[in-house]
Amino acid sequence: MIALSNTFDPCNKYTSLDQPWRANNETGLDICDSDFNWNGWYRFFYYGMNIRMAESCVPTSRCGTYYTLWLNGPHPEIEDGVVTRQVCVNAGSDCCFFGSTSIKVKTCPGNYSVYKLISLKYCSMAYCTDVNTITPNPQFNTSNSKNLSSSAITPTNPSFDPCTKYSALYDDWRDTGIIYYNYRGHDDTVVEWKGWYRLYMKGRSAQIAETVRCENYRTCGGYTAVWLGGSHPRLEDGIVTQEIYRSEQNYNYYDTECSFSRSGSVQVKACPGDYYVYKLVKPDVSSPMPTYCAVVLNSLTYDPCHNYLSLDQPWRANNETGLGICDSDFSWNGWYRLFYYGMNIRMPESYVDVNRCGSYYGLWLNGPHPEVEDGVVTRQVCVNAGSSSCYFRSTPIRVKACPGSYYVYEFVSPVWCSMAYCTAATSTSYNSDPCNKYTVLDEDWRNARSNSKRGHDDTVFEWSGWYRLYLQGKSAQISEWCVSYTTCGGYTQLWLNGSHPQLEDGIVTRDVYGTNVNYYYYDYYYYYNYNYHSQCIAFDRVADPCYNYVSLDQPWRANNETGLWISDTDFSWNGWYRLFYYGMNIRMSESCAPTSRCGAYYTLWLNGSHPEIEDGVVTRQVCGNDGRDCCNIRLNPIRVKACPGSYYVYELVSPFFYETAYCTDANTVTPTAAPTTTATDGGLSITRNVNTITPVNDPEIPGTTDSMTTTSTTVTVDPCAEQSCTEDEWCGERDGVYGCFCNQSDPRPRDKSYDSRETCESSSGTMSLSRCQLFETGFPINVLHLSDPSCNGTLQNGRLVFHFDNDEHICGTNLTANGTHFIYENSIQGVADSAGGAINRKKELELRFSCVYKLRQTLTMDMEFSPLQSIVHKTLPDGQGMYQVRMIPYQDAAFSQPYNGTEDIEVDRRIFMEVTVQGVDGRQIATVIDSCWVTPVNDQNYAVRWDLIINRCPNPGHNTVKVLQNGVSTAARFFFKMLAFNGNYSKVFLHCDIHLCLLQNNSCAANCSSGHQHRAGRSVDTHDRASISVGPFIRTAGRTGD
Repeated sequence: MIALSNTFDPCNKYTSLDQPWRANNETGLDICDSDFNWNGWYRFFYYGMNIRMAESCVPTSRCGTYYTLWLNGPHPEIEDGVVTRQVCVNAGSDCCFFGSTSIKVKTCPGNYSVYKLISLKYCSMAYCTDVNTITPNPQFNTSNSKNLSSSAITPTNPSFDPCTKYSALYDDWRDTGIIYYNYRGHDDTVVEWKGWYRLYMKGRSAQIAETVRCENYRTCGGYTAVWLGGSHPRLEDGIVTQEIYRSEQNYNYYDTECSFSRSGSVQVKACPGDYYVYKLVKPDVSSPMPTYCAVVLNSLTYDPCHNYLSLDQPWRANNETGLGICDSDFSWNGWYRLFYYGMNIRMPESYVDVNRCGSYYGLWLNGPHPEVEDGVVTRQVCVNAGSSSCYFRSTPIRVKACPGSYYVYEFVSPVWCSMAYCTAATSTSYNSDPCNKYTVLDEDWRNARSNSKRGHDDTVFEWSGWYRLYLQGKSAQISEWCVSYTTCGGYTQLWLNGSHPQLEDGIVTRDVYGTNVNYYYYDYYYYYNYNYHSQCIAFDRVADPCYNYVSLDQPWRANNETGLWISDTDFSWNGWYRLFYYGMNIRMSESCAPTSRCGAYYTLWLNGSHPEIEDGVVTRQVCGNDGRDCCNIRLNPIRVKACPGSYYVYELVSPFFYETAYCTDANTVTPTAAPTTTATDGGLSITRNVNTITPVNDPEIPGTTDSMTTTSTTVTVDPCAEQSCTEDEWCGERDGVYGCFCNQSDPRPRDKSYDSRETCESSSGTMSLSRCQLFETGFPINVLHLSDPSCNGTLQNGRLVFHFDNDEHICGTNLTANGTHFIYENSIQGVADSAGGAINRKKELELRFSCVYKLRQTLTMDMEFSPLQSIVHKTLPDGQGMYQVRMIPYQDAAFSQPYNGTEDIEVDRRIFMEVTVQGVDGRQIATVIDSCWVTPVNDQNYAVRWDLIINRCPNPGHNTVKVLQNGVSTAARFFFKMLAFNGNYSKVFLHCDIHLCLLQNNSCAANCSSGHQHRAGRSVDTHDRASISVGPFIRTAGRTGD
């Protein structure tokens, strides 16, 4: 396992510079080679062909710069090996004005040369190449020389998802907001792009810019800005191909105008977790030092249409004169909605004259506003400088169109003063959504169910704008019918003559009617007609009444039953009710019932048809027959809903009169699986399974007379048929509801845990409960849900199973940390009512459960180098999570060639390490390397050791270590150079301490820049710690030539 040591040869190890702008026939672009971080040997290309440095004086303002550097001496022959040559600088007056710089040069087999270039002391200087030395490169495919940025084909493997397999680019210098000279030394044409990439800046998720400010010194770390020529895709779009564009500038201080041109295309995909991945390719080499531009992606965890700051600043209108205001003085943070004296207004989409919008330079939107279905988009902001409508291009902003015909903007601070965001005065509109802007009326005396407190008069009130009504703190609405003997706090009722609108109807106009009571017992009302806007109202959000009701099996309510002097005013009505007739469905009568029926004297019936299922909850008037008129008594309206299963539920309210009762229609009886059995200790006892109903044939009830002979109908009902009880359960009745009881032999836990069983895996959790134990304590399965009421359980073999994950079924799960664990928390909730009739005995259930990932746990492993990869499985106790840690050594910087098999490693050779964690949610959790060290034996606590990484950063005493990626994703990366221990040691073992960290607080990545002292802290964002080892690395005594 001993590898031969090789002498370093720069002909086989160099960086390729395909930068045609360096040719001596190219004009100057003010590029500075002093910006480059020169390190090692370089080979020059010209569109993929060989080219050499110029050996003679090159005129100024060539080679992409002003002062041109040329080789003062001939290139060596192959047999000369490495030689030293002087580099001269043409300053205009002297071809070798600066002549003290020397570089190393070597000519290589294949008719090309390599150069060990060094950093220059002054700006506006660049190394020149000679177009007369161009020769073909046999290894270069000339058909691709002008198409270097063409996008690669997407893998055909259907299981491949770049959202889970990408490399992280942690390059702060790509920021579109950086304008300083010392960030211009980057060139994406020298990067060996391979695979998919995710961008980060300052520890936060970033994305390629969709447009950039086109100004000198705003070049994203290079000299040519490259950005996406369109909006990013949506999740449902999958992998898409987008064109990329480049800026074309004149690169001098005073000329900030620029143009654009297409520079190829890249593939992009939107990923769950609100980030993007890109299949980046080499930009067009004809551009001087192109770099992909990036902007920080502020992940949206909320809808900005409902979370914004209002800016009612009329001076921003494009018809207002300048006031010298500077938007750069504002502390912009978040999303904003624009108003003009309370009316909606939006940014202009065309240029604005100078000295408007409260400032001198007006900022306008260079592109149309989006539609609602477009979601959040990015738009460029232009600045009119007088000579050009888009002379300055400010930082792009994000925009969203919202329901209600308004827009919200994510404003950022402009770079210069005397600039302000403009609004378009022609776009003003009244705030068309009064549901967001209203006055609250919470006046209990308006209650239509009250006939006291009659000293109020709405004619003396100064009405202005829109109002929302409340009664006793609960949402209310204007009554849709008049109600007898109710004055609503005054002497004349005002009520809405018609139903309330649906959401999709928007603002509608309804007539308002008023009752004029003569205050005698029998003379009730007549109508006044007003034109009046309806109020903006909303009912309380409650559970679906089709599954949350009280059963009323009161056959005496049927319209064929005689009066019993029962009075519904004696009931404590509260909530929704379902009507039965000896266990079968029945509904309210839709026609007048004779007096002395339905168990009372005055009969109440529904003045309108029952709704369909698709109608949802509707409001219907209730009429009362007093003997003289079928609708002489008008009660409060009630709400009605049609339910699956051909039954109805009603929100019944207390009548005002004694001897009144709600009537049911015996002709509407239908079979149902309603309660027909009772539970006993011995099992199921059938008490009634046959119901005999005689249809109504009453000449006093309209539509019930039948000249034909009527016969009895027998209906058999099996209430247990739909329960599907298991062999460990039996069917029975509890509180009027049928369900599955547990067999007597099954144990019941005393802690009311309902035989809970929990499973945690990655960022998901499953909790199952015993159905029969729940039912025995009064909780049917249809009333239970997770923290999100829309997440119900599923029945599996007698157990109610609830599941959440971090993709499509978040279900109200909350991710928290407490310093010792990170925890996914949720709860099973529900409300059940065990009462019957007109009373309730509601009780609530809340079972909290969590998936816990335990903290500090040190793992040590013994393993050999075959292959050179270590895996740690962490299995935590029941109810806790599991994840996997891998540490893999690679041979290359692209992390594409792992060490595999038996191989010695030469001293000073770079080893690229990746530590990755699998089984956790990469959108919320990052892997952080706290420390790494090497030992000569496989013992992480061995006395002889050398530290590589300390407190997340490279050991300052060991300059051959570089942290490439740490605390930004589930993969952390670094490299170090192979070393050897003194003494009789031949092996090296690597150990690393890692921990998991929540990304939500952006505190995972360390700042390891020079001069920054990083202190490791213990935070609630620090989660599971582990130690992992790999090795042995067997070293050989090699030599390096660099």
